[in-house]
Amino acid sequence: MKRVLVLGGSGALGSALLRELKRSGADAVLTYCHRADAAAAIGHELGFPAYAADFMQADAVDALFDSLARDARLPDAVVHCAGVAPIATVGAVTAASWDAVHAVHGRAALLCAQQMERRGLRGALVLVAALDGVQPVPAPAHYAASQAAMWGLVMALAKELGPKGILVNLAVVGVLDGGIAAALDPKLRESYRRYSALGRTGTCVEAARGLRWLALENTYLNGAQFPLTGGLG
Repeated sequence: MKRVLVLGGSGALGSALLRELKRSGADAVLTYCHRADAAAAIGHELGFPAYAADFMQADAVDALFDSLARDARLPDAVVHCAGVAPIATVGAVTAASWDAVHAVHGRAALLCAQQMERRGLRGALVLVAALDGVQPVPAPAHYAASQAAMWGLVMALAKELGPKGILVNLAVVGVLDGGIAAALDPKLRESYRRYSALGRTGTCVEAARGLRWLALENTYLNGAQFPLTGGLG
């Protein structure tokens, strides 16, 4: 039975993924930062343990993997669903806010890759990014930059870690019915719907099914963007 570590498992997309993993017969571990009640609820529902982890702290990933090792719960796959999406115009972006989004998105992903390599883990590392980093869409500059950084990270890691048995891919998620996308301005959401090839936005369940495949079934895709966007673009 494969075990999947879901960073940000208390969120809308993370919890949908956990349910898909349960249906597939996989084991899982989730992390949370501020949503302790939500993490406890999803953990109790599915029988998956939850670990607190604040990825704005530089030592959070190392501490997490140390805890997983002590508990004999090291993963076969890691899905990085954790994220922050602050709203700010370019003039309002501070050094601290820039560092925060890059810590949660890019740095945490890099540290997970390092932990997988150091501990001899094999399997999948799936990073989840929004369209903001790969398409010219309205987005806060520091957030979009952090999403684009994840794509660069995936391409580099795939080359280095692929020969060691770690497949690294970027799941690009479009506008969904929950999570970060729920805070979109209704006019912007309608614009995304019109320009989608399906004529609608997606659901967290639909996106979670793609993530589940990348975590459990993929054996060859590496260093790629895996679009979960409904043809938006």
